[in-house]
Amino acid sequence: MEEEKRDAAAEVLKALAHPVRLGVVELLGEGEKTVTELYSALECSQPLMSHQLSVLRNRGLIEIRREGSLKYCSLRDRRILRLFECLNSHLEEITEPKERKGAR
Repeated sequence: MEEEKRDAAAEVLKALAHPVRLGVVELLGEGEKTVTELYSALECSQPLMSHQLSVLRNRGLIEIRREGSLKYCSLRDRRILRLFECLNSHLEEITEPKERKGAR
């Protein structure tokens, strides 16, 4: 990977490096959600959610559109969900019981 791409990848990973932001991306993988739906589902305050959404939007990971008084959020590119699949698989591998690892 070229240095420029490594830098860009690091910025994306930094944008995801918060439990609320990870939760937002995961929820948006199910489809478009309002800001209210997101902060209710993730049990955080509206100001905290606004900040986290700003980080994700500034990094180009999500889009936010306004319809009346509501703000709707969606993933800009669903391919980011592949990263989540890989991460989940990796976490399962490194956290599986040692007994099962020894049986391989």
